[in-house]
Amino acid sequence: MTGISAFARLRQNARRRAARRRLRNRRRRTAGPQTGGVPSSRLTLLLLSLPGLAAVAALLFTWLQVSQTSKELRIAEEGQITNRFNAAIGNLGSGTVDVRLGGIYALERIMNDSPRDQATVVSVLSAYVRRHAPLPTATPPPADISAALNVLVRRRPEHDEGLELDLSRTDLRRWKPAHPYQERAIHLRGAVLMGSDLSDAELGSADLAEASLHGANLNRANLAGAALTGVDFQDTRLRDTGFDSADLAGAFFCSTGGGCPDFTGTSFAGADLSRAFFTGADLRKAKFCSELFLAPVESTEEPTSTVTCATLRDANLIGANLSGVDLAGDADLSGAVLTDADLTKADLTGANLTGAELTGTKLAGATLKGARGLPTSLRQ
Repeated sequence: MTGISAFARLRQNARRRAARRRLRNRRRRTAGPQTGGVPSSRLTLLLLSLPGLAAVAALLFTWLQVSQTSKELRIAEEGQITNRFNAAIGNLGSGTVDVRLGGIYALERIMNDSPRDQATVVSVLSAYVRRHAPLPTATPPPADISAALNVLVRRRPEHDEGLELDLSRTDLRRWKPAHPYQERAIHLRGAVLMGSDLSDAELGSADLAEASLHGANLNRANLAGAALTGVDFQDTRLRDTGFDSADLAGAFFCSTGGGCPDFTGTSFAGADLSRAFFTGADLRKAKFCSELFLAPVESTEEPTSTVTCATLRDANLIGANLSGVDLAGDADLSGAVLTDADLTKADLTGANLTGAELTGTKLAGATLKGARGLPTSLRQ
């Protein structure tokens, strides 16, 4: 019995081992075949990822190629611009005006094609103007100087990179920009024009705000509709200068010591002279109002007219002489400082004097019909 029991146990153990082997084999078949210890699912995922990785690698390689090509193109373009710039500079030194004109327009093309080089072109052309049109000269600017000026004033100022346009002490008499009446098309904002001769120049609607005009000659110049805010006109010649409808807010005409320009024939009709400084100025021969005739709508109608006057709101006119000046036509003098100003026999018909400082103001014989804001003590 003992031998039989031992044999039975051996058979039982053998069956258990066989069962365990079958269980292991079943589990292996369920998990799938193994290769080098890596489950089949991971290997499949790796194989599926290979095309994507190849695409990423190809994309990276293409990007590197494009970047390299772009860099090479940029270097080539810069080399071309350098060559064009050198050729244009060489043309500027020619003794033939046609060749010089070609050089000027070539520089303009470079400036338009490469905004980063605009400051350099502006420096070159402004130096060219200062060198070839210095004061004093006996003739007005020749064709090449006019061309260089036209290129300078039609540039895009936002690409100047803070560069100051220097046209000081140049002869710009009778200069007429290519498009003088296009609104703000003449870009001279902040330009240095100290001591320059701009007599008889046509600068209507020019942007000259904050320009330096100290000591410049503006006799008979047309600045109608120009932007001239904050400009210093000390020692500037302004005889017969036209400022009609110009923006002269905050302009400085007289020094604290009383030095003022000669305003004979100077026209400020319709101009904005708010906060302008006229202390001690002799304005008797200046013009502050004008009659504007309006064409009739129908041929049977009579032409109409309206009077346009300057705005002198908050202007400083301490001690200024305005005796006999025509300020009729609703001239705005509200808030103006007229302390000790001489307005003897001035025509202030319909003028607005609301809030004006009139301490010591001379109004003897002045026409005050319809004037507003005039203190009772000064009414006739």
